[in-house]
Amino acid sequence: MISDKELREAARRYEKALLRALPEPEDCEAAFSPDFERKMKKLILRTDHPVRYWLPWLLGLLLALLAVGLAAAMLPAKQVYVKEPPPRTERPASTASAEPSSPPAESQGPESTARAIVYRPTWLPEGCEWDREALYENEGMIVYRATDGTEAVFLYDLTGADMGAEGKEVAVGDGTGRLLLGENKEELNELFWRDETAGVSFWLSAPFEEEDLIRVAESVRAEE
Repeated sequence: MISDKELREAARRYEKALLRALPEPEDCEAAFSPDFERKMKKLILRTDHPVRYWLPWLLGLLLALLAVGLAAAMLPAKQVYVKEPPPRTERPASTASAEPSSPPAESQGPESTARAIVYRPTWLPEGCEWDREALYENEGMIVYRATDGTEAVFLYDLTGADMGAEGKEVAVGDGTGRLLLGENKEELNELFWRDETAGVSFWLSAPFEEEDLIRVAESVRAEE
């Protein structure tokens, strides 16, 4: 099984790729409703000037309590009566059905079964070997280790989620993918692509050159 540290590292790389796909803040335009603007002004006032915000509320509450106390003092004392609870009446026992009740019928519909499909590369650069993997119902992660100890991470998503990755567009088989090259030797190169026919998306993060990344991607096959 994959360790927590390795899972966090894979999630960090995945998050980094998704953040690259987001537009720049200056390209985002938003128009807020007047009701939202009023709520935000109240929130800013309450945060920056708490005494000024809460003082009218406290004064109103104090005046209300004072008015209630004066009204109670002016009312004549009244005798309090405790009402006795009504007598309990015995209900006649309900007649049970002569036939025993049968359990509810189970659904006759087809049961949902997990997709037992695993995708793996069938070609890897020389010296790169399988290390570990974590496979789930709709996604999987397989980790390979190169000769220098660097890890190559291959992920697939059977739901076909669009990762929206940016980067250079490259040809992967009959389709296209997005290639992100690391800025230095410590950053791994990444390749995103999608099998439109099978509806599966893939991600490969590895210390491979562009040609080897594409060759690994084109070698991916499904195992039933």
